[in-house]
Amino acid sequence: MSSFRKPQTVKRYSGGYWDDDGEWNDGTFEEITIVASVQPLNVEELKQYSSVRPAGASQYSAVKIYSNTLLNVEKKLPDGTLQEADVLVWRGREWKVAMLEEWQSDVINHFRMIAWEVDPSVESNTEVSP
Repeated sequence: MSSFRKPQTVKRYSGGYWDDDGEWNDGTFEEITIVASVQPLNVEELKQYSSVRPAGASQYSAVKIYSNTLLNVEKKLPDGTLQEADVLVWRGREWKVAMLEEWQSDVINHFRMIAWEVDPSVESNTEVSP
């Protein structure tokens, strides 16, 4: 293990789903621990990755996460359920994973993920219509 990588807490959510009665059921989450290096994005990287910024966000902080553990990004799965993005808990704040890059060249294999700070004043709405 690299001395730059430290244990980090990640909230992994299971997606919600619509039941047979048309009722929305929220997903649940579990906390997992990964080993990762977390670093803030610099100004140039913020510009580069602005396309994966949360909708409507104008000023957010972002971090890059280097780990051997692949984290989830939000996406709708073929069965219609929602795979929610993992949320990194780092320095007392939460960071939602928005993008991932696989660096698997068989030299120093790792994943690089970009995560944006979760705005605590905005309640998350993760419902997807059936």
